[in-house]
Amino acid sequence: MPLSTQSQSESDEYILVASLDNARNLSNILKAISFKDHAIFNATQNGLKVTVEDSKCLQANAFIQADIFQEFTIRQDVIGFQVNLTMSLLKPSTKALGLSCKVSVRTDSRGFLSLQYLVRNDDGQICFVEYYCCPDEEVDEE
Repeated sequence: MPLSTQSQSESDEYILVASLDNARNLSNILKAISFKDHAIFNATQNGLKVTVEDSKCLQANAFIQADIFQEFTIRQDVIGFQVNLTMSLLKPSTKALGLSCKVSVRTDSRGFLSLQYLVRNDDGQICFVEYYCCPDEEVDEE
């Protein structure tokens, strides 16, 4: 069940939608390989692969099978995007990821990344935390 409160037509714009009920597993996997600033995510019909590399001499990969996710919809054969794990706006999102019960990760064809977390507070009330990250702008050097 997707977390999003968006209508179906709005969610059709995403080329990747991955929802997970146990966000702690995803959080632990990403923490285990976050020794570098940048991670490359590749999504296929089989799942999500996360790669970090240090000076072209050390590489760590994490593969999360599509079956782990409650929803895993991919609209292209292969989707790749790069995320700055430790230095960017994503760093504050890791605290919410650790507290969440469910997580939804979506990206569109322009490279915009949407992270939505379902967090249950101490009173049992449900809250949503959302992060939207735009891709780095590529500057043509002439």
